[in-house]
Amino acid sequence: MIKKNKVAIIGAGQVGSTTAFTLAVKGLVSELVIIDINKEKAEGEALDINHGMPFLNPAKIYAGSYEDTKNAEVVIITAGLPRKPGQSRRDLIHSNSRIIKEIISNLNEHAEDPVIVIATNPVDLMALTAQKVSKQPKTKVFGSGTLLDTARFKFALAQNCNIEARSIQAEIIGEHGEGEIPVWSLANVVGVPLAIYCNVCDRICEEEKRIELFEKVRDSGMEVIKKKGATYYAISLTLARITEAILRDENSVLTVSTYIDGFLGINDVSMGLPAVVGTGGIQRIIELPLDLEEKEAFINTSKVLKTLAKDIDEFKPE
Repeated sequence: MIKKNKVAIIGAGQVGSTTAFTLAVKGLVSELVIIDINKEKAEGEALDINHGMPFLNPAKIYAGSYEDTKNAEVVIITAGLPRKPGQSRRDLIHSNSRIIKEIISNLNEHAEDPVIVIATNPVDLMALTAQKVSKQPKTKVFGSGTLLDTARFKFALAQNCNIEARSIQAEIIGEHGEGEIPVWSLANVVGVPLAIYCNVCDRICEEEKRIELFEKVRDSGMEVIKKKGATYYAISLTLARITEAILRDENSVLTVSTYIDGFLGINDVSMGLPAVVGTGGIQRIIELPLDLEEKEAFINTSKVLKTLAKDIDEFKPE
């Protein structure tokens, strides 16, 4: 039985409102406040969910302000400009970093001791921005990272192998975007390494097919955007999964964008790595035994992200 808890969602756009709906449907919250610069939009989203309350677990769901984050256990930030067709996540760096800094400033003033989960893109850089300006320790401020990419990876492998996705253990690490890295060396099906499983599977899983599968995973977000204008169902399930791990103190291993200080000699960057998530946020990072190619890719991605983070710090709007 989940205890009484409170979650705040900042941003009532498609991701924020769908996340609010998902949390309500899953019965994860006893109190949920939706905050948006457009107060009427937040009120409308809360009202729409409340109209279905006879079919849900009882919960107080309402539109509010930053003052209402005072005793929130989890704050989910989805506010920011969304990607448009043809845009990369990195194209949103400067506009969304200003938004994140303003939000964190408000949380520093009003929120007491929440875990802050960032979903705003580019999520790794926005997580790092938030970590730098938040009064919370870095273990309590992190991004959704490559958890969604990992889910997409498992789905693609499941489709290819003709088995259900929960039987597959496979991770995407690094950046949520151009610099994401599939960890083929550790991928397995119910403990059987993928390289061995492929020998008894009647599906194609050669190097060329692996490249095709990964590229499909990497580009799947843009494919959805091209077809329907935005992605919000899968990311809302991702954010609900993270929230559940925190509220239930599950100590679940989730591939989130966490602050790195020492892994592979990397420091002062936020990237997707498996981490143990429970009450209070990240308990510890799991340092994967990557192969040489994966290590090099991870280090190279970290260098790119550090350069982009420096650009954020030095950028002066005209």
